[in-house]
Order: sequence, then structure tokens, then C-alpha cells
Amino acid sequence: MLRLNNVSVNFGGVKALTDVTFDVPAHKITALIGPNGAGKTTLFNSITGFIPHFTGEIHFHNVKLNGKLPHEIFHIGISRTFQNLNLINELTLRENMFLGVIGKEKPPIFKSFFRLNKGYWKNVEQRIDDMLYLTGIKKWENSKPGSVPYGVLKNLEMARALISNPKILLLDEPAAGLNSKEKENLAELIGMLNTKGHTILMVEHDMSFVSTLSDYVVCLNFGKLIARGTFDEIRNSPDVIKAYLGDEDA
Repeated sequence: MLRLNNVSVNFGGVKALTDVTFDVPAHKITALIGPNGAGKTTLFNSITGFIPHFTGEIHFHNVKLNGKLPHEIFHIGISRTFQNLNLINELTLRENMFLGVIGKEKPPIFKSFFRLNKGYWKNVEQRIDDMLYLTGIKKWENSKPGSVPYGVLKNLEMARALISNPKILLLDEPAAGLNSKEKENLAELIGMLNTKGHTILMVEHDMSFVSTLSDYVVCLNFGKLIARGTFDEIRNSPDVIKAYLGDEDA
């Protein structure tokens, strides 16, 4: 479904990614792991068009993503969450959902102003309801971000990514900052999405979370791919152990 071939990214002479090659299979959950600074978010940004200048190739369903802008990649069927939540605190959760739709779909302003596209907005209302129910946060829809638990805001980010019914969902550290119960609920949600056919690629540091959900794991270190396989294969890899624990002989 998603294929990366020799993807490299340089920032002013610093190699953030070097010849990274792997596939993300359809209808599976693939975890992207690695120590801080390994290049995981850089890879996400390359896939989604936020870093347009890289060498190598990225293909999605045989469509080459090189040079495409974020909104073009979104319309191809790739949606993502962000590590840092981007919410407007003065608006309710539901209103934040509307902004997500407007920002991505850009409905005609003239028709919206004169209410000539009521069918479009009725559909949007229904999609928002569906996503709020799906992510379990419907009861907080009229609350503002500052008055709800952090786990609810993470689910709101998930709901905004899902509203376009993407073909693949990229999750950037979805479990970061959550307590044990919130992580458990999130794992159930991600598992449920996968059973509904969603392909998922997620960056995650919590190895317990990764081991529970992932079909495949890809590990980066210093911008290079050092291991890939099942979680059991990855956790026994000497290169992965060295990356996380250091070299005992050093």
C-alpha cells in the first residue's frame, strides 16, 4: 500500500534520514519505533508533504508522492495526527471538528455564505457525529479543550484525522501523555479501526503499547533503518537492543 524506497532527508548537511526502505502492508498496523532523534517524525513529515524535498521515492497505491503538497496527499487518502495537538481553546470540541473539515475540504465560500450547499453541511454534521461517537467523545462535544481530560483531546485529534475516511492513518505518538486507562481505551479504538479495514502506521515510544497492537515493527536509529519484522523479532535484535540500551562494551 505505502512503499518507501531509499528515502533520505538532509537538513543543512545533517542527515536526518538515510536510504530508508520499507513497505506498509494494507489492513495491518505497522509501528515505527526508535530512540529520540531517530528520524521518525521526519519520516512522517516526508510522507505527508510537510518535508517536500527528499531523495528516493515514496509511493502510495502506485501514486508517487514526491513533490506533492500536504492537501494533495490528504486527498489521495492519507491522513495523520500530530504529536502536538493543534486546537483552538476558545472553541468547543465540535467547533474544532468543523475547522478541521473546512481546512481540509475548503467548501465554496459563496455557496456556504448564502446557504446554497445545505446538503454538504448536513453531511458534514453527520460525519462529525459519527466520528465523535466512534472515538467515544460525543458527550464532550460542547465542552472546550481546557475543561476535558487530555485523553479526550487525543481522541479528538483521532476523530479529525478519521473524518475523511482515509485509506491509511498515520498516528504520531498517539499514547504520549496518557494514563494507563486512557492507553487501554486508545488501544481498543485503534484495534477496532484496524478490524474495520483501516491501515495504520504509528510512531510510538511505549513498547507495551506497540507489542499489544502491531503486526509489524520498523526501527530507526540515527536516521537509518536498523531492523524490521514482528515485535518478537525486533525486540531480540542486537541492533535494536544496542540502540535503546547502548553498547555494553563502550
